[in-house]
Amino acid sequence: MFEAIQFSEQLRDPQLWLRKADELLAGARLLENEIQAQWREIEVENGRIVRTSGRINVLAPYFLLVAYAVENLFKGLLVHRHREELRNWLLTSLPRYLNEHDLLKLAESVGFSTVVADQDLLTRLSRNSIWAARYPVAARPDGVRAVQKFSDGRFYLTAYFAPNDVHRLHELLDRIRAFVVAHLSEGVA
Repeated sequence: MFEAIQFSEQLRDPQLWLRKADELLAGARLLENEIQAQWREIEVENGRIVRTSGRINVLAPYFLLVAYAVENLFKGLLVHRHREELRNWLLTSLPRYLNEHDLLKLAESVGFSTVVADQDLLTRLSRNSIWAARYPVAARPDGVRAVQKFSDGRFYLTAYFAPNDVHRLHELLDRIRAFVVAHLSEGVA
């Protein structure tokens, strides 16, 4: 019974979700110098990669940590928005809306507006957090699909990393955090 009480209280605290996002991002930042070094050491001739860094690739783990952080930011806001519904309930599992891992769906569920560039990053982050950074094979046969249709009706490659991803992710994370923090202050007495 004590565990269920503690679980319920912690689940309802949006600040815990934000702190976990901060911890995950701190871990991701430790990988950024290595990522930049990897990109600098790649040699390209005639548009083809002729030599890589030879380093262990940490792009997927970086994306994984960032994806988990984004997920926690969005879920912290969902917890905040459902606080009245969660109050006085003894919970034994996560509510269904907190079991989502698709970051585009989570962004939509909290009302975070996205443009194609955001959809690109959120889709690639989701792909990595759901399977690509965790397993050598997709979690489901359709998971290997590397092209996805975005809001502009066009199809985009979603199975890649780019040299400017770290910078683009910082900008997206700043916008997501500002959005979440602004909305967390709503309805707080």
